[in-house]
Amino acid sequence: MLNNNLEQQAQAIFDNMFPSISNGENTIGDTITPKRGKGLLSKNAVFGNVPVVAGGLEPSTYHNVANTVAPVLAISASGANAGYVSLWNIPIWSSDSSFIDSSMTDDVYFWYVLLKKRQKEIYDAQTGSAQPHIYPQHVSSMPICDLNFDKVRNYTSIATPIFKMIGHNKDENQRLATTRDTLLPKLMSGELDISNIDL
Repeated sequence: MLNNNLEQQAQAIFDNMFPSISNGENTIGDTITPKRGKGLLSKNAVFGNVPVVAGGLEPSTYHNVANTVAPVLAISASGANAGYVSLWNIPIWSSDSSFIDSSMTDDVYFWYVLLKKRQKEIYDAQTGSAQPHIYPQHVSSMPICDLNFDKVRNYTSIATPIFKMIGHNKDENQRLATTRDTLLPKLMSGELDISNIDL
């Protein structure tokens, strides 16, 4: 809930700074083109804590090495969720997805909000009837106005603390879930006794 509110704030700032960004003679590819991920089957993953981002909404598995630099936005490449845009505050392995990461641009958050706001347009660009696909060229060919890069950098400086807070909140939620999953079975089995704790 809190993270949704923070992201909505970043989107509202974006809308105010770039009201007509989707109208223009240029394309996203004139400035940046997402890279294709490198396929990795679950059976070939070496278990670690790096999410493998494929065609779904959640990681398909976890690996011990990343092929991106955080922050990174990923665009699912195939399946029912082809075109889904996600943001990661940690390095990921981009598998059945394309990505824009901080090794490509300092303005990952700008590109994330731009693409997230055009999520339906990306979904509508899917090709293939049996298995939908979204390729980097689908994103690259999307129209965009002539960008003022000083404004883009300004947006990045405003949005970065917001997205860092979202990342911090996600990390904290994960830590709390791990603590819960560790303590709850011990409480339920009686291994951990809290009856003497004064509340």
